Amino acid sequence: GSAWYTDMAAHAVARITPGGEVESFPIDTPSVRLGRLAVAPDGAVWFAESTLHSVTRLKDGVLTRHSVKMVNGGPYGVAVAPDGTVWATLQSGNRLLRIARDGQVRTFDLPTRGAAPTDIAIGPDGAVWFVEFRGNRIGRFQDGRFAEFEVPGDNAGLTGLAIAADGAVWFGLLRRSSLGRLKDGRLDLFPLPRPDARPYSLAMDGAGNVWYADIRGYVGMLAARSARS
Repeated sequence: GSAWYTDMAAHAVARITPGGEVESFPIDTPSVRLGRLAVAPDGAVWFAESTLHSVTRLKDGVLTRHSVKMVNGGPYGVAVAPDGTVWATLQSGNRLLRIARDGQVRTFDLPTRGAAPTDIAIGPDGAVWFVEFRGNRIGRFQDGRFAEFEVPGDNAGLTGLAIAADGAVWFGLLRRSSLGRLKDGRLDLFPLPRPDARPYSLAMDGAGNVWYADIRGYVGMLAARSARS
């Protein structure tokens, strides 16, 4: 029931328990730039450490770094599959990165140049979904093949990614004050009640509600009944 988060100001990764107790794990570098974070089935915490071009594992207080052998690696998004395989986006490298359970690292070039992949998530069928921020697309990688789904309009500011139990892919549109849902190849938009809303990150709960963090200082929720409509 604890929640993990990156703490840029404290140069640390931290955990807060349901009782409100906070434990901080400092990053051992003088400069710290952190991306997304994900918790693995074994309780390990994986996060993108852009400072060292590393996707880093934190387990029992020990940091284990998996360095990206690219000058412009730029890891940002991180997701962990149920089998423990770790996936990450290399934002400036325009690639996906896979870390197998035995520690072997492999990268995959995106089909669209300069797409700038950011958030990433694993679907219930094992598909790897990711946001192409500059490409204005939602991408999927499955069985060694890429598919891309374009969002109509220019530069919608796609960000955040969460996968529902029914396979629907949810994301935020920063510049349209909306949430997007991609399901079975169909795209639907859900305008948010605040016209200046800027949804930045998303999460699904067990009941199917869609939660989002608004960088203007709000937390919002789209109820499961509306999300399924």
